[in-house]
Amino acid sequence: MVKYQNRMYVLFIVPAVVVTVVCLSFPLAKGIRMSFTNLDFLKNTNDYVGFVNYIRALQDPEFYQALLRNVIYVIVVVIFNFFLGFGMALVCNERFRGNRILRATITLPMLLIPTAAAVLWRFLYNFDIGLINKLLSFFRLGSVNWLGSANFSLMSIIITDIWAWTPWMFLILLAGLEGLPTEPIEAAKIDRASGFALLRLVVVPMMRPVTRVAVSLKAIETFRTFDYVWVMSRGGPGSSSDILSTFVYKQAFKNLQYGYSSALSLLIMVIMVAMSMLILRNLILKQD
Repeated sequence: MVKYQNRMYVLFIVPAVVVTVVCLSFPLAKGIRMSFTNLDFLKNTNDYVGFVNYIRALQDPEFYQALLRNVIYVIVVVIFNFFLGFGMALVCNERFRGNRILRATITLPMLLIPTAAAVLWRFLYNFDIGLINKLLSFFRLGSVNWLGSANFSLMSIIITDIWAWTPWMFLILLAGLEGLPTEPIEAAKIDRASGFALLRLVVVPMMRPVTRVAVSLKAIETFRTFDYVWVMSRGGPGSSSDILSTFVYKQAFKNLQYGYSSALSLLIMVIMVAMSMLILRNLILKQD
């Protein structure tokens, strides 16, 4: 009976695996082939050039600047997502009147599609008519060119991402808190542990498996962000808010250097795969 069930599981899984492999293999093979050419619609070239595109990418300072901004983006977003989400989860894990309304309110930003959220915040950041500058002017603090300044553009986009996806972290951590065993917590309360001690010595250690998964998944997801940056600033002004995804997009659809952009995409894919394997390996070792 068990063998029959296992065979049925395999039969159900195989079609999905085959379709996925086929759908991924063709564009991947096309991208690999393209990365070894100088395909450029402006210069009308499409010749085999070997590893020239990869060497150019590894010597391109703009690529490393975009990578650095990408890393900063991920670190800041994930840190704020976690601490804000964990704080809100702790509050909503308590029983009080209006708890369900508060939970629903917190999750509202996540219901907006990223493009719509980016457009909304772009209006809020508008120098002339944006609500944020209106409030600053009301308190006589002056106006800030949030998306038009190299000093503020990336920070403004990061704030938008934090606002939009902290609810996701909140839901994961809240589910983890609600699934914790009550016996250790009750025992700590009987021993008259303070609220901070209970949190630090009991709740946080028991939450570590959920925390590791939530932070790891959010880091991988945030690393490939594109929509917020592109809709809000197009990577500008200049390249001050360019991250890897927008940098590659510009090379392909603005400069029309498809060979070079393909090489960049494959390098980024290698970075993503390495990061994902490192995170998954760390998760498996921690669980063991």
